Amino acid sequence: MKKKLCLCLACLWAAHALGQKADEQELLKNVDWKEDSTEITTINDIVKTQQDLTSRRHNEQHFRNVWSRKGYVNLSYNTTAMLTPEQVIPTGLDDGTVGDFKSNWGASLQVGHSYAMHKKPIANMVQINLDFSFIDLNVNHFSSESTDRKLYDSNTLWKDNDKEYFYTPWNLEKYDFNYGMALGPSLCVAPFTKINSPQLHHLKLNFFFHVGYHVSFLYFRNNSDADANTTQTKLTYEERTAAQRREKMEDNLKLDLGHGLTTSFGLSLTWKVIGVGYEWRSAKLKYKSLSTNDFGNETYKFKANTNRVFIQFRI
Repeated sequence: MKKKLCLCLACLWAAHALGQKADEQELLKNVDWKEDSTEITTINDIVKTQQDLTSRRHNEQHFRNVWSRKGYVNLSYNTTAMLTPEQVIPTGLDDGTVGDFKSNWGASLQVGHSYAMHKKPIANMVQINLDFSFIDLNVNHFSSESTDRKLYDSNTLWKDNDKEYFYTPWNLEKYDFNYGMALGPSLCVAPFTKINSPQLHHLKLNFFFHVGYHVSFLYFRNNSDADANTTQTKLTYEERTAAQRREKMEDNLKLDLGHGLTTSFGLSLTWKVIGVGYEWRSAKLKYKSLSTNDFGNETYKFKANTNRVFIQFRI
């Protein structure tokens, strides 16, 4: 009896197995292998997709770093600064007139920010910006015109509405302190972003044109030895008056205020946080003495040109 029972169970198991195999074969026949095999995701596909995603994120972060430094600080050496009168300005010395002045040294500090005009750089190579230089401090030194002749005459005066004033001693040693602000477009080009050298991607050329306004203080150093008025004795009224003028001119504050529009253009070459550059700046200024009681209210027009080379720090 047991043998018959075991035989029956074995027959039932075999029949079930054969039926299952037939169903699997029938299912496999219905699979379109050319179509459905493309839908199968393998481990290699998953790994490759993750690698591509990681690489893309790394690449995007890299170029965000390349274009991230928008602020700049320029430390400049002013190679030349020229002050050129745009009108005839008398010196009070034998009908002499003021000529051009050229600085013998100068320095400046410039701080600004570049605002991108579009969200992403064009082809990761070109960025158009709007620059705003909110700090532009300059100092230029001008030596006296000559050491072997007199540079002004405190006894020669000019009149305005029956009041007498000294001539401004333009030929004395002087310092130009000026502060300005500027705004304008710039074009930044990263020429090597398409080559497989990540460090070269940070090398950029920047071209700019700025328009601004600045205020200048022109300070003249006192030098009584340069005065053509050498009157020392006080024997007559005229001599006494001349001596008093000499003393007053020797001690008074010789400071002129100038202001006007500026235009500048230049270029820089930067790599990451460091760079070098050149800028040419031109301005039209109107100077007027702050000591109006001594020098009057006359306004004098000058053109100021400055050439400067700078070290740039990108922040």
